[in-house]
Amino acid sequence: MSYWNKDKKNSIPFKKRSNWNQSLLSKKAIKSEKKIKKSLQYLLLLKKFENVIDYKNIKLLKAFLNKYGKIRSRRKTRIPVQKQRAISKAIRKSRAFGLIPFTCNVNS
Repeated sequence: MSYWNKDKKNSIPFKKRSNWNQSLLSKKAIKSEKKIKKSLQYLLLLKKFENVIDYKNIKLLKAFLNKYGKIRSRRKTRIPVQKQRAISKAIRKSRAFGLIPFTCNVNS
């Protein structure tokens, strides 16, 4: 008799894990906490500067640039459209005045 043709009476019954759902919930909770923190990071940064977006505020604007000097997308920053537009305008203006470089040298 092969393994696949065994009688169901002779086979070992499947045991339910008591902590199966608990372990899944704990992993989901950990992942969701990280997502919340990342999405709130930029909003908290804006609140720190009292929601004032200015081309002279280099610390704020550099937070919205990646390591290559590109403007981070709205998907990454999770900020409203109006604020994203204001930030990108401020970054472009500060680049024109020479406060922020257009590109960054990355030696990897």
